[in-house]
Order: sequence, then C-alpha cells, then structure tokens
Amino acid sequence: MHFLTLAALEISQIQEDKELDNQIAEALKELEIQKQIETKNFMLDLAIVRCQNLQSSFSRTVNDGVSELMYPYCAWLEDPEYLEFDNRTERLREEYESVVDCIKLPQGTIVEQYGYPIWGRFVVRDGKVFQRDAGPLHHEKRTKKAKRMMALPKYPRKKLYRSFEEYAEERCGYSFDEKHQGYGYYYNPNAMWDWYSIGGRWPEMFLVKDTCTEYSIGERSWCNSDRKEETPDGYVWVCAARKKDIAWEEMRGWRNQKAKERFYKLEQMFLAGKTDSDFYGEIVPDGVIRWGRYVYRKGSTLEEYLEEYGIPSNWKYPIGTHDIVDADQWLSKEDSVLDSESGSYVPVEWRSYIDGYIDGTGEDTVLVAVDYHI
Repeated sequence: MHFLTLAALEISQIQEDKELDNQIAEALKELEIQKQIETKNFMLDLAIVRCQNLQSSFSRTVNDGVSELMYPYCAWLEDPEYLEFDNRTERLREEYESVVDCIKLPQGTIVEQYGYPIWGRFVVRDGKVFQRDAGPLHHEKRTKKAKRMMALPKYPRKKLYRSFEEYAEERCGYSFDEKHQGYGYYYNPNAMWDWYSIGGRWPEMFLVKDTCTEYSIGERSWCNSDRKEETPDGYVWVCAARKKDIAWEEMRGWRNQKAKERFYKLEQMFLAGKTDSDFYGEIVPDGVIRWGRYVYRKGSTLEEYLEEYGIPSNWKYPIGTHDIVDADQWLSKEDSVLDSESGSYVPVEWRSYIDGYIDGTGEDTVLVAVDYHI
C-alpha cells in the first residue's frame, strides 16, 4: 500500500550550481522532444520525472536530504548497523521433529503436500488424496491423477529428510549463520518502506507564491501524470518548500473553495437523480458514491460537507499525513506515545500532533511530501 509521510529537513544555505541546472534543463528539453515521438515510452517518463526532481540546487539538496532520512527505515537495507538476526533454529527443530501430511507420488517419491513439486495442488483428506481446483467447478476431487497417489497423513519429517540441516536449508531455504550459530535471517526491525518517491501521488502538497525560488515539484506518479490541480493566481503547487514560504491560509481557502464547488455539484446531481457524463460514480439512496466511498451524503449541509471533505475548522495547518519523519524519529498515526501523567503508552492524538509538530519546526525547516510503499 502507498502512504504519505511528511519529512522535515534542516537545510541551511544552498550552494547554487547553475551549470548543473542548465545541463539538467537541456536534458529535460531533449527528453520532452523525444517523448513527443515516443508517446508510450515508459522509460522516457521515468527519466523526465527524474530530471524534474533534480532541476534545481534546492531540489537536489532536498532529494539527498530525504534519502538520508529514509535510509534507516528501508526494508531491503543490508547495512549491519541497522539489522537484527531472527534466529529460527528452535522453531525449525520443532518442525523437523514433528509430523506432516505427505503424499507418495506414482514414481515412489514422498513429498510434503505443500512442498515441491506439488505445492498444495493435491491434498490429503480422510486418508485419501484429492486434487484441488479440479474440473469446471474448481473443487476438490478424486481425479485419476489423485487416485494414483498415496496419502501418508502425519508422516514423520525425520523420515522425509536425511538431517535437520537438509530440512532447514533445502526445504525452508535458511542459511546457517556462523556469528549466531543458528539458522535464520537478518532484517531491519524499523523497516517502513520498500519504495518511495518525493511527491509521487501527492505532488501538490503545498502552495507557494510564484516568486518563490526554493521549492521542489518532485517526481509525479504515473497515476496522476496527466492530472494537474488548478492553481490560484500568483501561486504554484509544490511538494517541498521551506515552512516560511508556504501559504497556509491561501491553501485552506482554496481547498475549501474547491470543496464548496464540489458540494453544490454533487448535491445537484443527487437531487436530479443523474450523474454528469464526466463523473465516474453512482447515485444511491443515501448519497453519491465514487470508487466505493461516499463523496456526498444525503441531507448534508455545506458546513458538514466541509468538515468531512474540506479542511476541518479544527486543523491549524491544512494538510494531512499518515507519518512524520525527521532526523530523530519516524512516527505514524497508529503509534502510541508515553503519557507523562500516567506513565503509560496511549494512542497518539494524531491531528493535534501534526499541528503541534509543524508549530515546533523552524521557519527555515523544509517540509517534504514523500509517497512511500510497504
């Protein structure tokens, strides 16, 4: 799944590199010209958004800063500083000394029903072998193939494998770790992502004046590459900027104005009992649904609609996020925090935390929208 995290970077004065800026700008022009010829070249799309993410000294610094912040939370990390060993030796030995339903194949080979080479296509039921997903009804059946096999329920694994080492290595795929003298694997206990992109599905996170020079448009995702949000005159949408340059109140007003327009449009469709030709949704007795979610509820007032679909009045800052990451921590909305009064951990009051966190950042702090997958 994809989630949005708000990354906070402390970036001092930027060292400009106009020569590199120009080189990237020229490369971007050439790629866009080539794109007009090769309209369906996905690799060209990737190269274009990559250049867009690196087209200024500020955006390159943001890219490096985000990379540094995200590094300790990578699921594929191989840096031993961040890894722990999950020793599975005891569990594997318990499995090795237990029994398992097996099947004797026609040629005489005995295999586990969920192991190579049948992988659960044949199973043991009541002392007989059945084939799964058989016939037009895709149900378990005593097919001709199944009848040629013999069921061996509760067969000792010790008779199936020559040694514990063979079971651990060949059946389960583990390697013996000399340091821990056991079978297992290394993993990052703090893993939060296996892929990320600056901006991505959230490229229009912040509003800044069009005279602002320190911002990044990131790498827009393929799923919204052709969808650009309207922008109020004199402003531009970005996914990274310094806190002092973000037009918070203009964002709130613009978001709520667009939500207000949507409300009247949806209300009109609901009352008319018919959706517009360019609207992908459906009218139901209780409102209007799009992509399986209500986008309008019957009888809603404008104020109620704005609280649910606009920027709620109790939000000090007009943004939402699933996580916040900085040089000291990664905190998610599902996390618990230590309550100073009770001394116990309680669920974080996420909305209050977002507002309080942004309040606590400096005016020069760079806020970045990061789209990550896990």
